[in-house]
Amino acid sequence: MYTSLKCVMARNGYRIFDSDTHVGPYMEVLERYLSDDEKQRLTGWEAFKSKNKERVVYTKGQRRYLRKLGTAEAQADQGTYMAGFTGAKRTREPSSRGDHDPAERIKDLDFEGVDVNLTLPSGWFGTWTAGEDVSLESAMYRAYHRWMNDYCGAYPERLGGIILVGTRDVKSGLAEIARWGKSRWAWAVMAYAPYGVPIDHPSLEPVWAAAQDHDLAVVLHTFTVMPPYAPGGLDTWENLWLQRSAAHPWCGMRNMAALIGAGLMDRYPKLRLATLEAGHGWLPFWMQRIDEHAETIAAALPALKKKPSEYVMGGRYFQSIEIPEGEKLTNAVIDLVGEDVLMYASDYPHGECHFPQSVEKVLAWDMPERRKKKLFWDNAVRLYARCGHH
Repeated sequence: MYTSLKCVMARNGYRIFDSDTHVGPYMEVLERYLSDDEKQRLTGWEAFKSKNKERVVYTKGQRRYLRKLGTAEAQADQGTYMAGFTGAKRTREPSSRGDHDPAERIKDLDFEGVDVNLTLPSGWFGTWTAGEDVSLESAMYRAYHRWMNDYCGAYPERLGGIILVGTRDVKSGLAEIARWGKSRWAWAVMAYAPYGVPIDHPSLEPVWAAAQDHDLAVVLHTFTVMPPYAPGGLDTWENLWLQRSAAHPWCGMRNMAALIGAGLMDRYPKLRLATLEAGHGWLPFWMQRIDEHAETIAAALPALKKKPSEYVMGGRYFQSIEIPEGEKLTNAVIDLVGEDVLMYASDYPHGECHFPQSVEKVLAWDMPERRKKKLFWDNAVRLYARCGHH
């Protein structure tokens, strides 16, 4: 299967599972999966149509962070999605056709030396949580799943995706889990909870139950400028640097603590939970802090069978790394939380991604072989449990 010489050389004997990557879906791809009626209902979104690298997206609910630190007024609105974000410097850009043709994405995987991608929709797709037409939101998620079945189905050993559940139409989400939950491409469930709806809300209880029943992981992911919004969106003083730096870690901290603190791991003893693209250096500190407050503010929680940290280290919680946090911090985290939690991730093909050097950077880290193997492969395989690579 792996014929690329560069792919074989780059891996240095390690198999590479990228636990957090993204894929469109841009509207020119997704519209093929919409009915004529659903396309017609999109006419009400014309005012929110935008371009992201010349691909059509919708950006209803987009927030702007346009003030440079040290200045009094915001800069002029550049009008583009994620204006002001330039991303990491890299020697080669990901394929411009990677969202249209899975074979083009596979070429990028081979070029960098990556075996498997877990894919999530790009950040703009949360825009549907900001619309008033809940049935259209559900229709977009159904179309996304049909597209995922085709896109990942072309390379089922190498590409997987997630089932999206909108919290305003849980019934539709449950029907989608029932439809796709045992398919080869579906490796996890993610709930799109609009701003103000807690991720631990009891209305989502059937979703967690269905995820366990279908042996699907539950993944938590955060966003910066688009709905359903990261926390802190209104109090980073309109500065994108502050917002981008704070949004992902704080959202990850909040969401994983909410689900663990709500007793999810007790009620669903086989459920696997992961926090993606939120960094990892904060994890040991956060475990200690939520342990402390589970004792001192116990009235705010249901009775838990274990300390929050014990759920984190109990074999069913996982977290993707941010490569810029580096070798020393990653080793320190693993020293404190064990080798079975952290997973390699690149955020391909987004601006933070160091493609095609992401794998190369982590391969160069001074880390015992057993630890690096779990980081690159074993932990993600245990989390997603769908890709046939046990």
